Amino acid sequence: MRVLVAAFSHIFAEIVDPTGLFTDSRGLTRDTYAIKKELPAEDFNFVVLGDWGGLPPPAYTSELQLNGAKALMEYAKINPPEYVLSIGDHFYYNGVETVRDRAWERTFENVYDSQEMMVPWYPTMGNHDWLKLPEGTEGGQKGNGWAQIEYSAHGTGRWTHPDLFFTTEYTTSAGIKVKTILVDTPTLTGEYRDGAPRPIHSDENCDDPYNLDCELRALHPLDEEIAEWAWEWVEQELANSGDADYLFVTGHYMILDTGGIYDWELFRRLEPLMEQYKVSAFFQGHKHTQEHAVRSPKLVPAGAEETPGTVHFFTTGAGSLYDTESTIFQQLTGGFPGRSGCHPRFEENGNDNSRTVCHYYWATTKNDGEADSGFTSVNISADRAQVRFVTSEKINEDDKFSIGYEFDIPPRNVQ
Repeated sequence: MRVLVAAFSHIFAEIVDPTGLFTDSRGLTRDTYAIKKELPAEDFNFVVLGDWGGLPPPAYTSELQLNGAKALMEYAKINPPEYVLSIGDHFYYNGVETVRDRAWERTFENVYDSQEMMVPWYPTMGNHDWLKLPEGTEGGQKGNGWAQIEYSAHGTGRWTHPDLFFTTEYTTSAGIKVKTILVDTPTLTGEYRDGAPRPIHSDENCDDPYNLDCELRALHPLDEEIAEWAWEWVEQELANSGDADYLFVTGHYMILDTGGIYDWELFRRLEPLMEQYKVSAFFQGHKHTQEHAVRSPKLVPAGAEETPGTVHFFTTGAGSLYDTESTIFQQLTGGFPGRSGCHPRFEENGNDNSRTVCHYYWATTKNDGEADSGFTSVNISADRAQVRFVTSEKINEDDKFSIGYEFDIPPRNVQ
């Protein structure tokens, strides 16, 4: 079966050539990549899958990953996707070194192997895809993100990863245009060896989370030259997206989760741009949960009027591993982590913890054999983008997946 599927999937093989150039204000010029496709149907589906990278050799997979993969492939039989947004931590714990690593076959190709999965996978990498072992460490793999880009010319041909930063644009037969900007967040803020970028509390500039003069700890971009180029490129892409009916941005690290600000550098530099250019949603991973949050109206620049957030933040990092925080709080209290806006103590405030407003929170707490993982499905139509959180949970014995949450986002021209 896998041989037949692999042969069939070569129909989808696509090596993406550069579609342009972008020169930043310092004079650095890099190739740019924009994937554009016309669809014959008036609506379509796509999947967002994060943190699905199994386990290191010799295991290669985890129970959560396999359970989630089965649910995804069953769901896709009913709702076949046009593509998959794969948002990082593709291979635990130290990525891959080359295009010949066995993890490509054991963790990816042979796990997501149904016909419905033989569509383009558009990846953006996570910290584990870049993670380097300490100097002098013997054995094991060392994360080489560039090998994941190179793999686009190998395997079954569905892995479509032209660069660290690129865009996709799908247009339906009804003229509905969906644009996605894919961002390599570790390149921008680091591989998180010592946690996410966060403020130095003695710096009074950090009282305003939007203040770029606030000095951050643990801010270590993987490539400062490319990072500065990328910040300007992202703003240009956002500014040039006025004709998109739905505009999405996706990257591995969280900007806002239901607990508040996660990566302060991403928040202060990207969140205002997404608000300004009316981004529909940001899809993020890293945390092994499913969450929906928006910015609290109280979280605004110093002296500004309170205004609610307009960008929806969907965390979908439940592809392969437990979320430790959720597991601990479930065992201790039977409920949500205390920092989450979905904790009962914030109910009187409309689930607003003064940083974010929580709409939904889920994480598996079952034992390994029965542990569940999840993914996000998005259905695009002229009327709305319907976002679904789907898991491998079985409410009834005959269930093969469960839809835990749905949310409709209107087109940008009617917001």
